[in-house]
Amino acid sequence: MTSRNYLLLTPGPLTTSRTVKEAMLFDSCTWDDDYNIGVVEQIRQQLTALATASEGYTSVLLQGSGSYAVEAVLGSALGAAG
Repeated sequence: MTSRNYLLLTPGPLTTSRTVKEAMLFDSCTWDDDYNIGVVEQIRQQLTALATASEGYTSVLLQGSGSYAVEAVLGSALGAAG
């Protein structure tokens, strides 16, 4: 099989380089320390530092589509009374 036998079914125009495709061949497990500490925590800390200089804030990475992220933001910003 060649890499042309697979289709990446995502909305919108999307191309990925060979290096991205090669990186996607490695399975990262969300419960592994090297993934959580080495990748996720660094991203969360950088996002929080970018968004605020105050202590007491954090960031949460969401796995889902853009619509999912928009719903999460609206639900968080508006609250239950929304």
